[in-house]
Amino acid sequence: MKLAEQANLHVQNETGWDRLKAIFETDEFSSISPELDNVLSAGAAGLFAGMFIGGIPASKIEYEDFINRNKAATFENHFEAKSKMQFSVTKAMAQGGWRVGWRLALFTGTFTFFTTAVATYRNKSSVFEYSAGGLLAGSTYKLPMGPKAMISGGLAGAAMGTVAGVLTVGIMKLSGTTAEDLRYWKKGWKEAVNRYEVIQKEFVLVV
Repeated sequence: MKLAEQANLHVQNETGWDRLKAIFETDEFSSISPELDNVLSAGAAGLFAGMFIGGIPASKIEYEDFINRNKAATFENHFEAKSKMQFSVTKAMAQGGWRVGWRLALFTGTFTFFTTAVATYRNKSSVFEYSAGGLLAGSTYKLPMGPKAMISGGLAGAAMGTVAGVLTVGIMKLSGTTAEDLRYWKKGWKEAVNRYEVIQKEFVLVV
């Protein structure tokens, strides 16, 4: 049976709330759903990207500041000076990376969760959820900075979400793929991988 036919059979027997609840359920292998896996992966990718984006500039600034602060300082030896500078730069990198990383993780996680949840509930994708998801994620990203920053962040997020939505939906239409197809393909692929891993473990135990 073709994927589209399988998807149609599932759609006839489930509601939007059924699909939405399934996001938070585990399968027979105790694995999370592909949708929730995508959200966590997006959040992790945002965190690592933010750590890099925020950490590198912060470390460079601290390196220059350390040299300027300690021009007249005396150290016991070269290794002490190098050790203190390395500690200072590493600390600045971690702080700068975390400052940007958690916000970017929140942005990507919120955006992916919202667009995934809406698309799963409706069982189809449109530019609307990408725009709304970008608006929500952008506002959340700027939450610590006050209402004005939230508005500007929301507008910027909505603009980026719209661009992402146009590209995603456009590619799906050109390829003849639907949200239902992708959803059930991901679910079927993950179940197949889990079954393969179980078979491998059983084979190793037998051998």
